[in-house]
Amino acid sequence: MTQKIIVERLGQSAIVTINNPPANVWTIESLQELARAMDALAADTAIRAVVLTGAGERYFSAGADLALFGDGAAAQAGKVADAFALAFDAVRHYPGVTVAAVNGFALGGGLECALACDYIVAERGASLGLPEARVGLIPCAGGTKALTDRVGVPWAKRLILGGEFVTADKALAIGLVEEVVESGLAKIVALSLAARVREQSPQAIHAARRLIEASPAQTLAAQLAAEKAAFLALIGSAEQLEGVRAFNEKREPGWAEQDDD
Repeated sequence: MTQKIIVERLGQSAIVTINNPPANVWTIESLQELARAMDALAADTAIRAVVLTGAGERYFSAGADLALFGDGAAAQAGKVADAFALAFDAVRHYPGVTVAAVNGFALGGGLECALACDYIVAERGASLGLPEARVGLIPCAGGTKALTDRVGVPWAKRLILGGEFVTADKALAIGLVEEVVESGLAKIVALSLAARVREQSPQAIHAARRLIEASPAQTLAAQLAAEKAAFLALIGSAEQLEGVRAFNEKREPGWAEQDDD
């Protein structure tokens, strides 16, 4: 059986490739493979960042294999929705940083996978959209929230209700992606972004991630209180002390050498 998720480790980063040609569609098996791969990477303390991309040059992922829904069976559809939730939650909850390198079409569950990442790099020829309504469905893997959080209600409606695809440049303009690069460069640029994570304290990244993700639902006063509590929790930790020492000694911090347990 062909391995539908390929994991490559490069130093403190890993590349996770969706490998189900020609369009890298999602199946229950590939979603389960992704969940297992992300869980394994989360448990690997040597890996600090993950880049997700698609095999080949034309598709990041075209979304779910529509054969899964052809007979209209609710039980099967429920299993697919659960597999999407499990896989993309594993991406969202990865303790390091995740970068999507969109190297072609990212549609439906393909775009939802990218949206589960911390940030998205797209090649100039990419096309992004959530066209599920064209086949009588809706996004079921967090797309309605993740897309709206990134681009706002009007653009979310254009992509979901209108079935509109956007180019990489338009995606950059509306805030759907963080960077647009030339064809063939998305993975390289994503890896360079991922590599920057090794300069940061793992504990600080974890604390900051929680604060950033909670901030939309918080008042300023509540956020300030949460920031102060998280800030003070870091004071005196091995990583905080190592960070200050490294700065004063003009050297790179040795995060892997620190252990608070």
